[in-house]
Amino acid sequence: MLRAFSGSCLSLEDMKTVRRPNLVQRPHILGPGVDFFTEDGQPVRPQPGAHTLQKVFSGSTLDLNAMNGDVLSEEEVPQTNNALQHSQQQYVSPVATVSTILHQLSTETEKERAKSSKNKTNVLVIGGIGYISSHVVAKLLDAGYTVRVTVADGLSEQQQMDFYSMDRGPERRLTILEADMTDSSTLRDAMRGCKYVIHCGCPTAPGDKDPVGLHTSAIRALFDAVRSTGQSTVKRVVITGASSSVFHITDPDPPSGAFDESCWNTVATSTTDPIPYARICFEKEAWRIKQMIGVELVVVLPSITIGPSRTEEISDAMMQIQELANASPVFPYAANLYWNYVDVRDVAEAHVRALECQEVKDQRVIVSNGCFSYAEVAQMIKEAYPHLTPPTRTANTLMTLLIGATQSQVKMGFLWRFVGVRKRLQTHRAKVDLDMTFTPMKETIQACIDQLIRAGEIPAPNASRSMNTGKIFIVTTAVSLFLSTAVAVAWGVARARRRR
Repeated sequence: MLRAFSGSCLSLEDMKTVRRPNLVQRPHILGPGVDFFTEDGQPVRPQPGAHTLQKVFSGSTLDLNAMNGDVLSEEEVPQTNNALQHSQQQYVSPVATVSTILHQLSTETEKERAKSSKNKTNVLVIGGIGYISSHVVAKLLDAGYTVRVTVADGLSEQQQMDFYSMDRGPERRLTILEADMTDSSTLRDAMRGCKYVIHCGCPTAPGDKDPVGLHTSAIRALFDAVRSTGQSTVKRVVITGASSSVFHITDPDPPSGAFDESCWNTVATSTTDPIPYARICFEKEAWRIKQMIGVELVVVLPSITIGPSRTEEISDAMMQIQELANASPVFPYAANLYWNYVDVRDVAEAHVRALECQEVKDQRVIVSNGCFSYAEVAQMIKEAYPHLTPPTRTANTLMTLLIGATQSQVKMGFLWRFVGVRKRLQTHRAKVDLDMTFTPMKETIQACIDQLIRAGEIPAPNASRSMNTGKIFIVTTAVSLFLSTAVAVAWGVARARRRR
């Protein structure tokens, strides 16, 4: 039996031995249990077999029994009447109370220690002002990490205020650095002293001349900086890939019905799908170089990302949701297209959890909430915001192509491959290994609409909704032309058959 005081451990064997012959047991007057007395009626201190209450004081553990404190035994006194039984049912042992308090203190202490240790862990985030990366930075700061963010160009005063507002602690754990993601020397300088690196991908646009070259240059610069910094410094690299690297829309469904991390898109090319192909090259080059330098690698594969933005940048999918919310009631049909969606905040959370999770070491992790059609998304908008008129009906194939024809940025060949095709993603690894719980789609949609309303892009519930007569006229005219053409073709086919 040991007593700890001020960091020392003293054996009770070194203390005076107390002999207690012929002890007398008497019922405890304050509750269940018994007290021990000597033959002359003097109480015994400490009580044999009593609970040892633990008290935390300056790092020491004190036996309260040795300090003549009140103690209780676990033995129960025989119940003699109903009043005694009722009082025992209402009685709460102080030992249990103290144990509960100490457990809470221990849990809180462990959390503080974990957060304190993360305060000393530097994480480099490359591409920190983007739609996803800004959420990653916020999640890292909330988790207690010290964060360095690289930006290609200097930030405006408003952007700096937005970023530094994420760092709410007194330690000032956020640093913003200028670095070119395709230049290994600037990345190396920013990477010194960092244990983890998160690369949130390359900014791309449909008009980029060489997206493949940009992606391969960026990933090579990243690992060249890791190699020159030293493997002993950087332990793990987490990069943002894309679910488009997992499957192509023309791929047959796997036997399980959902594509998992073992699947790859082998159909995309630099000609037909330049941006998805560039992201495939980005990830494959990362796996190739990783094997040569030996650093740990995790690739997060998010599906189409939506949700509130922390910066001025938003995703293309957010623009589509805005168009659905602002749709006219004259044409209540949505294109027959299905997409896998995920909340941007869940994507950021997956990046942070992937830093130290050993189960996902050198693994790909798909992050997706589910596959939904435009009409299903529109129905969620309508349920949450009845004043809006999104298209809640699904158009057939011909109507979907017609809708696409009215959009200048839509390629008909691309649209034709996607009409009515639903591809599902398997997220077992994210849910089990990363212990992810995805935000319900309705909550994500509501967060999107709320932000768009605050930005003035969507009318508020009490605002008067003006009709965009130009768009209505175009759509109505297109529908009329389509129906007229269809009738003319049908009439021509019927007439040709009659002649035969």
